[in-house]
Amino acid sequence: MTGLILPAAVCLALTAPLAAAAPAGAPVIAAAPAAVPFQGGGARVTWGVVPATAEGADGRVSIRAEVEPGEEHRDFVEVTNFSERPVTFALTASDGVVVETGEFDLLPESAEPVGSGAWISVDDELALEAGSSAVAPFTVRVPDDALPGDHPGGIAVSVRTAGEDDQGNGIALDARVGVRLHLRVAGELAPAVEIADLTAAYRPSWNPFRPGTVEVSWTVANTGNVRLGSAQEVTVTGPFGIGTGATGERAAEQREVLPGQRSREESLTTEAWPLGRLTAEVVGEQGAVGEDVVEAALREVRAEVRFLAVPWVHLALLGVLVLLGGGWWWRRRARGRRLAAVVAAARAEGAAAAGDALARERGPSPEEPSSGPGGAAAAG
Repeated sequence: MTGLILPAAVCLALTAPLAAAAPAGAPVIAAAPAAVPFQGGGARVTWGVVPATAEGADGRVSIRAEVEPGEEHRDFVEVTNFSERPVTFALTASDGVVVETGEFDLLPESAEPVGSGAWISVDDELALEAGSSAVAPFTVRVPDDALPGDHPGGIAVSVRTAGEDDQGNGIALDARVGVRLHLRVAGELAPAVEIADLTAAYRPSWNPFRPGTVEVSWTVANTGNVRLGSAQEVTVTGPFGIGTGATGERAAEQREVLPGQRSREESLTTEAWPLGRLTAEVVGEQGAVGEDVVEAALREVRAEVRFLAVPWVHLALLGVLVLLGGGWWWRRRARGRRLAAVVAAARAEGAAAAGDALARERGPSPEEPSSGPGGAAAAG
């Protein structure tokens, strides 16, 4: 069960279970304070952790520190056992990440920290009697070659219980709560993000009188050295800048993107007419997160991708109309040829009949020799 690492709030319910069983070795993080049953049932373990001074809790929500390279920072957390029995808690430090839900978390226990989590020294265990609290000190030692900027991390306090499931398989319940460390190494800040993995695809509508849909997807990559929030607008245009889809529409927003990390994949689906070659443009605007101070200029970033929106349905409809028109024209022309042939034949037949009738009306020609015996004698 993955959740946001926050300082424990005593006003929250302390008896509701906030974690679930997981296979042995699986990292499980719960929202603070956490409550889990002991192995085999029984009373719950309920605990919390908050930022503190050497004397006790000091009301901070998280721990903020700006440290020069090669120097160290000492601070404290207070752990409270709200349970009705003694408990030994495990304390670990790790790097900070933003998970798929957009919330801040720490690396799983199985992952080795390589950033600020590796710079933190804290006792491995803390034993507390029922209903008691204790302050645990920790030290952040920043390496000499540490890069300037934000190095998020945190201190987690956890309890692991073991057992078996219905099939006899070993399972473990590992619930963690923690305090976030906003660590900034002093030096020049270089805030920068970019729109990455930008893609766009067009799906036509089968209704030629309706536009198709365009799905645009992207991620936000923090390529600078400070955490930033970002918001993106999307515009889809056709040839010569003709608006066809989303126009300056706010599509996504990330509260926090950590240095060197990317946001989850964002997407926008909008309507668009198939005008051939379309362009999807994503414009990102950056901002500081929470109480962070970023004196460097936060620039606007842009990215665009071109893609084809072929009007297949319209082309098919045009093809059908061309075939229908061609067939109609061919049939009309064939009918015309047949009619012309019939008319020509009728005219020829009529002309022949008229010639025969005229010849019969005129009779034999006077210049023609008479046939018969008399004619033959005259000729002799």
